[in-house]
Amino acid sequence: MAIVSTRYTGGMPLPAEPVSRRDRPAKPPLSRRSILDATLGLIRERGVEAVTLRDVAAAVNTGPASLYAYFGGRDVLLEHALDDVYAGIELVAPVDGDWRAALAATVVNTVDALESFPGLGAVALGTIPTLPGALRLAEHELALMEAGGIPDADAALAVDLIAQFAASTAVERTVRDRSAVAGIPDSDALAVYSTADPELFPRVRRLAPALTGADERRRRDFAIDVMISGLTSVSRA
Repeated sequence: MAIVSTRYTGGMPLPAEPVSRRDRPAKPPLSRRSILDATLGLIRERGVEAVTLRDVAAAVNTGPASLYAYFGGRDVLLEHALDDVYAGIELVAPVDGDWRAALAATVVNTVDALESFPGLGAVALGTIPTLPGALRLAEHELALMEAGGIPDADAALAVDLIAQFAASTAVERTVRDRSAVAGIPDSDALAVYSTADPELFPRVRRLAPALTGADERRRRDFAIDVMISGLTSVSRA
């Protein structure tokens, strides 16, 4: 099915940015943008947990104390880095009135964006979304659900549910990738399920391949379909 995407390219409205004292060509001016770019680059490379303010400062050729003039601390910096990712998510517009497909595609884009930055899903789970990128995403989801006739109260709850799903899916991906690096095989779960006590867990044993065999994309798409189908069913009740 054809989809139409739009991409936000504006900046985040923030308080007046400090004026960098750098004027030498060999040392580019320090800015919120350069700090965010460095932070996201480090997160993509190492994961959130391994990124410190000292690392970010080194990446932009400054000292950690200088970063506080732009962001109030590591938590604030990560919150803005997360919102920068939200601001870059492609919002899918409905084609021929198919709001469900547009919403599903937007959720997929959100999951993909968070998964590109290991550990950022955990930041999302612990952050109340109040910055422009997150609000832009919520506004788009609400507009799609409004077009589908979903009552406002249900749509508001769905926005929170979608955000939790996208973030938790990204966290799960980070954990799986970490296990793969540590050499923990995926076959462990299959071995446990397939040898489970047949009297206590007959269905788990019988369905062991199905419980452990579906790839991540299949699981993700199934969950999104169940979410949206459930939303329409609840709203009709």
